[in-house]
Amino acid sequence: GKIFFSTLNRNLKSYFQAIIAAEWVLKMLPKGTHNYSQFIRPSELANWARSQGLELNKLQGLTYQPLTQRYIFTEDLKVNYLACGVKT
Repeated sequence: GKIFFSTLNRNLKSYFQAIIAAEWVLKMLPKGTHNYSQFIRPSELANWARSQGLELNKLQGLTYQPLTQRYIFTEDLKVNYLACGVKT
């Protein structure tokens, strides 16, 4: 089987985009929606997955385009990203 994860990377760029920009400036989300300490780096997710017998075989970034108000897939994992894991 496969398992899918969708989360935020823990770094300054994601802090500013997800919390400062999305919650405080643009008010796209209620304040307090995100907790920075719960953001997960891709390397951490990969380690946790491996410890449970999963291998992440695909990582994909997800970026919001404010002008079109749409999300697009990207190779940039610095803010939002998705991961697909399979049982090893």
